[in-house]
Amino acid sequence: MIRYVLVDLDGTITDSFEGVTKSIQYALSHYGIEVPDREALRKYIGPPITWSFKDAGLPDECVDEAIMKYRERYNREGLYEAKIYDGIPEMLTTLHNAGIKLVLATSKPLVFAEKIMKHFKMDLLMDELCGAMSDRERNKKWQVIEYILTEHEVSDRSEALMLGDTRFDVEGANICGIKTMGALWGFGSRESLEKEGAAYFARTPAEAAEMILKINGL
Repeated sequence: MIRYVLVDLDGTITDSFEGVTKSIQYALSHYGIEVPDREALRKYIGPPITWSFKDAGLPDECVDEAIMKYRERYNREGLYEAKIYDGIPEMLTTLHNAGIKLVLATSKPLVFAEKIMKHFKMDLLMDELCGAMSDRERNKKWQVIEYILTEHEVSDRSEALMLGDTRFDVEGANICGIKTMGALWGFGSRESLEKEGAAYFARTPAEAAEMILKINGL
């Protein structure tokens, strides 16, 4: 049975495209890099921000400053330029009522994740919120997942499931020995999720809840 569902934030609970991409634009413009089409930045929603700026071509010595510029805007307004995907409150309520522990598992800094979840009142539907401690500590998805499993003393890892939309969710879950359900309503593609080895795929939050209950024989 699945007793724990670890839920990703960006691209799974929230559509954070506007806030994240505008804040990345803001940070890159500080270095004279202009990205007029924000669709080109979509791939940076979900992964650790350090990886995103390196992938965008910034040298290592500029990454820390770029993160500061990103958060300058993100903390001011980008946090709230998001929306909850349709069906998410109902999905979380259904799983909670079935006795499943729900834990937010994001590589976003916990301080930001808490603000977002409380702003949209999603924290009331979760048992626990877990995220990165800093840019250098517990900042990778597998580290967040492992922390949760260790804290909850989950010895039988078949009892835990990661619900996320990108390959980083699947990769992190694989490292920690748990399965992933790909959230196809998010930012990642089914192809990339399949390539990393996601075990299940859900097209909507309602379908995700239904599949998890079915796995549990409910």
